[in-house]
Amino acid sequence: MESRAAIVATCWIAIAIISAVFIWVGGVNIWNNISVGLLVFTAFIVTFGVGFGLKEKKPEIELLREMSNIKMKLDELTKIVEEIKKAIEE
Repeated sequence: MESRAAIVATCWIAIAIISAVFIWVGGVNIWNNISVGLLVFTAFIVTFGVGFGLKEKKPEIELLREMSNIKMKLDELTKIVEEIKKAIEE
């Protein structure tokens, strides 16, 4: 949760700095206002995207790792069972 807040805060700080530079360098005119408006719109998209849409993939990755470990152990057990079957048949 802390990383999400950091992402949103960093985005808004960057947008504020870029917007201030746009207005300071270019003055107040329609093109700078449109540029700043698009930047703010992007910040809103990031804010709500991080808040609602993006989910952490950590548990999913850990689950895949555990499943691959289980599959390897199952393969080892299958080999052992095959060896026991061969030993019993002889």
